[in-house]
Amino acid sequence: MTLKDWVCSSTSVKVAIILWLVSAGFVVFLLGQIDTIVHKVLYNYGLQFSDAWAIPYWGLLRSIYIFLAVPSFLSGALLVLGIRKRGGGERRTIKHEEKPLSSKPQPVVDNHLYVTCPKCRKVFSKPLTMLDFSNGKTRLVNVCPYCSHILGSADEEKDLTEVMVPDADAEEVTR
Repeated sequence: MTLKDWVCSSTSVKVAIILWLVSAGFVVFLLGQIDTIVHKVLYNYGLQFSDAWAIPYWGLLRSIYIFLAVPSFLSGALLVLGIRKRGGGERRTIKHEEKPLSSKPQPVVDNHLYVTCPKCRKVFSKPLTMLDFSNGKTRLVNVCPYCSHILGSADEEKDLTEVMVPDADAEEVTR
C-alpha cells in the first residue's frame, strides 16, 4: 500500500477524525484550566472583577467553545455513522483498469462470442441491435454498447468487427 492509497483510505480518515476529537478534548480541558486560573488564582493576587474585562473574556471563551463543539459533534457523528454504515469493517473497492487489446485470446464465458469495437477497442459479448434510418432505407445494424459506433449490418458482406470464436474443448478463445 502506497502513501497515497493510505491517505485516501477510510482508515486514515477515521484516524484523522479520532485524532481531531482527542485534540479538541485536550483544548477544552486546557481552556478550563485557563478559566480556573483567571477566576480563582488571579483573585489571590489582587485581581479586581470588572465588567470591562469579564464580558469580552467570557464572550471569547464561549466563542472558542462553540467553534470547537460544532466540528467536534459533526466529526463524531460522521465517525459513528461511517462505522455503523460499514459494519465496522473496511469496504474494499476494486479498481477497474482498461487493458489494451492484446493478441492473446480472451477466456470463454458461457460459450459466448466476443466482439471488439474497432473505434474504442472494448471487448463485449453482445452488440446492441438498432434500426438505421440514415440512408433512406431502413436496416438493422449492430452498434457498440460503449461508444455507439456502427459495427456492421446484415446487408454488408465485409465484417467490420473482430470476432473471437470459442473452441468447445479449450478453455481459451481462438481467433
